[in-house]
Amino acid sequence: MKSELSHGQLQMLIQVSNAINSTLDLDVVFNTIMKETLSVIEAADEGYLFLYDPEDDYLTAKSIFLRNNDVLSVVRLKPGESMTGITFLQKKCTHFPDRESVYQATRTMSTPNQERLRAADPIFPYSAAGAPIMSNGECIGVITLDCFRSDASFKPEDIQLLEAISHQAAIALEKANLYRDKENSVQLLETMNTQMKQQNQLLNRSLEIHQSLAELVLHGEGVHAILRYVHQLMDKPIVLMDQLGEILSSSPVLSAIQNGGKLDDMQQVIQSTLTHVAAYPLFGTRKTPNGFMMFPIGAKPNFLGYLALLTDEPLDEVDMAALEHVCTVISFELVKEQAVFETEQNLKGQFIEQLFTGHISTRLIEQARHLQMDPNRSYQVLTINFENDLRDSPDFYNRLLAARRNLIQFATDCFLHAYPLGMIVAKQDHLVVLLSYASNLVWKDIQRSLKEHCQKFTASIQGKKWGLKASIGIGGVKSGLKDVYKSSEEAMRCLTFLKNYKMEQAYLSYAELGGKRLLLQNATEDLLDYVFEILGPLLRYEKSRKREFLQTLTTYLDHSLKMKETAGSLNIHLNSLIYRIKRIEEILEISFTNQKQFLDVSLAIQIYQLMENEIEERLLEHAK
Repeated sequence: MKSELSHGQLQMLIQVSNAINSTLDLDVVFNTIMKETLSVIEAADEGYLFLYDPEDDYLTAKSIFLRNNDVLSVVRLKPGESMTGITFLQKKCTHFPDRESVYQATRTMSTPNQERLRAADPIFPYSAAGAPIMSNGECIGVITLDCFRSDASFKPEDIQLLEAISHQAAIALEKANLYRDKENSVQLLETMNTQMKQQNQLLNRSLEIHQSLAELVLHGEGVHAILRYVHQLMDKPIVLMDQLGEILSSSPVLSAIQNGGKLDDMQQVIQSTLTHVAAYPLFGTRKTPNGFMMFPIGAKPNFLGYLALLTDEPLDEVDMAALEHVCTVISFELVKEQAVFETEQNLKGQFIEQLFTGHISTRLIEQARHLQMDPNRSYQVLTINFENDLRDSPDFYNRLLAARRNLIQFATDCFLHAYPLGMIVAKQDHLVVLLSYASNLVWKDIQRSLKEHCQKFTASIQGKKWGLKASIGIGGVKSGLKDVYKSSEEAMRCLTFLKNYKMEQAYLSYAELGGKRLLLQNATEDLLDYVFEILGPLLRYEKSRKREFLQTLTTYLDHSLKMKETAGSLNIHLNSLIYRIKRIEEILEISFTNQKQFLDVSLAIQIYQLMENEIEERLLEHAK
């Protein structure tokens, strides 16, 4: 300052200094500066404090004391704009002693700012004064005062006091800024410290999870123990499914999911999405609409299934990482189980191959005993063949390979539950089931039960969306291991019969095949020739009819030539039946009383029923 402050001014300055230094809150500091300044400078009617933002290159209002309107709170000034901007550029106190000088100063404002100012208060001050707030040689803000009274004006001592106040304001602002920076630093350090503690907790939890999983694996606890641990860790139900959507293992509270229907929903999601069972992970790690978090197990070309966690809540990083690690551990366990399974299948497969040769050696007997196969028990072979049940689907063997363990498990549940001393071996596109019986059992009851199991098994496979269809050949029961190969051959003959001839059921036993076994020893053309030799006249006679004579003949034979029963079955009068039978004998030039002719017609009718499509095709060809 050019001259010293008077005693009164010093007292006022001390008053202002004490007030603005009584707080470190910047917003309070701003308002206190203006409030005290207006109270000690008598000519000041309005006042406002602007701070400079170097990033935007604008002066922005921080504290405003106006008579009527706070329009300046939405006004931003460029350096050199209006009285405040001029003071900022000059970096010294400025005095606008009259209304004309104030008007000329406001003319430097931008058009939008001038319009805002006039709309708020069209009356210009009679005089104005501004003081820069300086810090380290740089202007950081401006205090501007307005006088709206014609009988008052800013005196030199007022300007002098305003300059002194601006210095005190600069000190107060520096102090408040330092305090705010320190507060921010402390807060940042506290935040970082909290984050570090959280990270340490997460790291410790992650290490604990990894160690627990490692211990389960090292102690050979298996997949179920791993899932039980994950359930305890997450406190949520968890299910392990293979790539077909079949359950491999689950947490202890699975029944709650089943009762709620969520598990069925999950299986439908997987099965409906699989275009073929050799598909690779379809979901990735993601939340499904029915409240499951899905994690794929394994990767191509050895995709193993899914881990499904029932949760409606998002998982944190540690839980996500833990579950991904669990998936890796489970994949190793499943691969290990698969290796054990393949080894067992290879051993059993070699035994079955040798057994089916019919050459029973001492070594084979020892191997049989090792596999709990008593040479003195009775045995029966079932051969289960699988076919492609999906049109235009070339990946049949991939689907069959993926379903292999499920098929063996299904077969075990169906056939080995009652007779556990048997075995099941997977062979390319079929399963071999070797059943073992005690010699004192009632065979009739066993075979009746066996057919029920066959029906259940084929229906279950058909109900799955695996694209597979099962047919079962049932060999006869043989005493001892030495004749097991015969049962195997009989089972294969039954499968051949099912494949070659139209059968309603998907399974056939060799005992039921009866005389139809002879058909397997003849070529298709020979069988067709035989049918036309015996039934040709009747077939040609009825080619333009509704085949009532052929239906009558079939029903007549089915009822063992009993007229009354046959008429009742056909729902015709007995005389009509007598006429038809007589007419059939005339057309075929036979007599049903002739045993040989009766046998030929009976056999031809059976062949016709099995090969109806082929016979009809030949009839059409002859008709052309």
